[in-house]
Amino acid sequence: MHGFWIVFTFAFGACVGSFLNVVVWRMPRGESIVFPGSHCPQCGRAIKWYDNIPILSWLLLRAKCRWCGVKISPRYIFIELLTAVLVSGLYVCYFVLGVRDGAGDFREAFPMYIAHAALLCCLLACSAVDIEQFIVPVSVMWFAVAVGIVAAFVRPHPFMPPASPAVAAAALAAALGLIVARVLLAFGRLQESFLDADDLPPPDETDDKKKSRTTVAITAADGVNPRVEVLREVLYLAPAIVLGAVAYVLATRVEAVGGLLGGLLDADTPLGRHLASGMGAVWGMLVGVAWIWGARIFGTLGFGKEAMGMGDVHILAGVGAVAGCWVASLTFFAAPIFGLAWAVYLAIARGRRELPYGPWLAAGTLFVLMFFDVLTAPLRGL
Repeated sequence: MHGFWIVFTFAFGACVGSFLNVVVWRMPRGESIVFPGSHCPQCGRAIKWYDNIPILSWLLLRAKCRWCGVKISPRYIFIELLTAVLVSGLYVCYFVLGVRDGAGDFREAFPMYIAHAALLCCLLACSAVDIEQFIVPVSVMWFAVAVGIVAAFVRPHPFMPPASPAVAAAALAAALGLIVARVLLAFGRLQESFLDADDLPPPDETDDKKKSRTTVAITAADGVNPRVEVLREVLYLAPAIVLGAVAYVLATRVEAVGGLLGGLLDADTPLGRHLASGMGAVWGMLVGVAWIWGARIFGTLGFGKEAMGMGDVHILAGVGAVAGCWVASLTFFAAPIFGLAWAVYLAIARGRRELPYGPWLAAGTLFVLMFFDVLTAPLRGL
């Protein structure tokens, strides 16, 4: 049976990769990913179904448009093939090789597998856009957040740490605080940070280092005070921090509240298991947000220039919602190692292109997902 699922997931992954190519090309350009249908960006002719078969069509057409003969970038087949390998490879690693303890039977763990596969696909799409445009399409990662939370509610799985009553209360209240802050922002009661940075002149597109610097790190030399601007983000986060702290105190100090929550999240009841798993996903999302946003705030205050990027916040939010708080936390510490390795390579090779941080978060996530048991083995002995 494994053979069937390996072939199926590979083919399905290739189809998803074909769609990711649409996302990578259109989303940064503000185009719809639904309409119009697939077409050649050069001549505008619609692509027939037989010319739109993942992987095979690129090879059969010899990487050229059937109508105008313009070359088709190898990126298309690369993303299709890589997506297919990621989706099928995830199945092999979890359910054939058993790289993670507790994966269980595929039929029972199907929602978890779908969520993890969706996360890897979203990370691939965001990495491709980030490498080319130095931006992260945050809506892609919020799709991952939604899939992760829904999957955790639908089918509890050992890969998603369930939330305790107190943590669940804090997570729900903090999420509500973020919604409140978003509403206040929409009604003008709060102001977005780094608004003046949008008025900066565009960087020289031929100079990758300059592009990276002006896109990622806004400094006082740009006419924007980063320390003042990042305090706006602290104010934005205040409702979530306050409500989360109050909810945690009530759940741990007020017996009636703690008893009510304990009954709702009782692991001995089906409803309790589902609620604890779903709130574990919400908590994972918040932990991912806290790691990157905290580094962004303290880094900006300490160094006087914009540290990290808001796109990176959304990436780790997706990781936490799908894989839980521990995977998000380990990814936060693993990603810099991959970035440092690339920096060493740049120093040796000289003149190679710098990359944004998003791809390193993606690489760190994949590494942690595969080696989670090895990384956490010392902690389990405590």
